[in-house]
Amino acid sequence: MKQWILGVLKFFFVDSTVNILGDLFEQPWAMWAFIGWGWLSILVMATSFVTTVSQM
Repeated sequence: MKQWILGVLKFFFVDSTVNILGDLFEQPWAMWAFIGWGWLSILVMATSFVTTVSQM
Protein backbone atom coordinates (compact mmCIF):
# COMPACT_ATOMS: atom_id res chain seq x y z
CA MET A 1 0.00 0.00 0.00
CA LYS A 2 2.81 2.39 0.92
CA GLN A 3 4.61 1.84 -2.39
CA TRP A 4 1.39 2.46 -4.28
CA ILE A 5 0.93 5.83 -2.56
CA LEU A 6 4.57 6.75 -3.17
CA GLY A 7 4.19 5.78 -6.83
CA VAL A 8 1.14 8.01 -7.22
CA LEU A 9 2.89 10.93 -5.50
CA LYS A 10 5.97 10.44 -7.69
CA PHE A 11 3.77 10.44 -10.78
CA PHE A 12 2.04 13.69 -9.84
CA PHE A 13 4.98 15.64 -8.46
CA VAL A 14 8.11 14.34 -10.19
CA ASP A 15 7.03 13.01 -13.57
CA SER A 16 4.56 15.78 -14.32
CA THR A 17 7.08 18.45 -13.28
CA VAL A 18 9.76 16.96 -15.52
CA ASN A 19 7.31 16.78 -18.45
CA ILE A 20 6.15 20.36 -17.93
CA LEU A 21 9.70 21.70 -17.68
CA GLY A 22 10.73 19.68 -20.72
CA ASP A 23 7.89 21.20 -22.72
CA LEU A 24 8.69 24.68 -21.47
CA PHE A 25 12.30 24.57 -22.61
CA GLU A 26 11.08 23.96 -26.17
CA GLN A 27 8.99 27.17 -26.14
CA PRO A 28 10.08 30.48 -27.69
CA TRP A 29 11.05 33.44 -25.51
CA ALA A 30 7.69 35.16 -26.03
CA MET A 31 5.96 32.20 -24.42
CA TRP A 32 8.25 32.47 -21.40
CA ALA A 33 7.11 36.09 -20.99
CA PHE A 34 3.45 35.02 -20.93
CA ILE A 35 4.21 32.20 -18.48
CA GLY A 36 6.06 34.62 -16.18
CA TRP A 37 3.20 37.11 -16.40
CA GLY A 38 0.76 34.34 -15.46
CA TRP A 39 2.79 33.30 -12.41
CA LEU A 40 3.15 36.94 -11.36
CA SER A 41 -0.63 37.35 -11.60
CA ILE A 42 -1.19 34.23 -9.50
CA LEU A 43 1.21 35.50 -6.81
CA VAL A 44 -0.50 38.91 -6.73
CA MET A 45 -3.93 37.29 -6.37
CA ALA A 46 -2.71 34.96 -3.61
CA THR A 47 -1.09 37.87 -1.73
CA SER A 48 -4.25 39.93 -2.06
CA PHE A 49 -6.35 37.05 -0.76
CA VAL A 50 -4.08 36.50 2.24
CA THR A 51 -4.01 40.18 3.19
CA THR A 52 -7.81 40.45 2.82
CA VAL A 53 -8.41 37.39 4.98
CA SER A 54 -5.95 38.59 7.62
CA GLN A 55 -7.77 41.94 7.89
CA MET A 56 -11.12 40.28 8.57
